[in-house]
Amino acid sequence: MIDEELKNSLELVRDILETSESDIVIVKNTQVIYNKQGDTVGLLIKAIEELSDNLKGSIVGLRVLGKSSSLLCRYAEVKAVCSPHATKTAIALLIIGGISSQIDEMIREIDHESDIVKYERIVEKISSPEQAYKFLKESFIN
Repeated sequence: MIDEELKNSLELVRDILETSESDIVIVKNTQVIYNKQGDTVGLLIKAIEELSDNLKGSIVGLRVLGKSSSLLCRYAEVKAVCSPHATKTAIALLIIGGISSQIDEMIREIDHESDIVKYERIVEKISSPEQAYKFLKESFIN
C-alpha cells in the first residue's frame, strides 16, 4: 500500500527542486515548511535548529546528497529524502536508518568544487548521526 501523503510530498519536493533554484526543501503534511538556496549542509543544520521536533517525519529534498546530509537526516529522524544526485554511501546510510529515498542518479563522489566537500571530510570516519551533528554544527558555527 502506497502512503498517499508521502507520494504527494515527494512529488512536491521533486517539483520544487526541478523548477526553482532551491538547494533544500522540507515538506511536512504536504506543506512546504523550509525552502532555501545555499550551502545545503549548513542550511540543513539551521533547519534542525529552527524546526526542532517539527523536522521529525518530514520529507527533505536536497540538490546533492552526501554522507554528511544523510547522517543529519537520520539525526533529525526525517521520513524520506529526495535528491537528483546522491553518493552510494549517502544512500546506504539512509537505508540503514530506515529512511525512504528517491534518488535520480548515484554519483561516485561529491564534486570537489562543491561546498559540501568540507563537510564530507569532517564525517569521513564518523558513522553516528549524533556525533556527525555535533561535529558538523561545531564546524558550521566556526
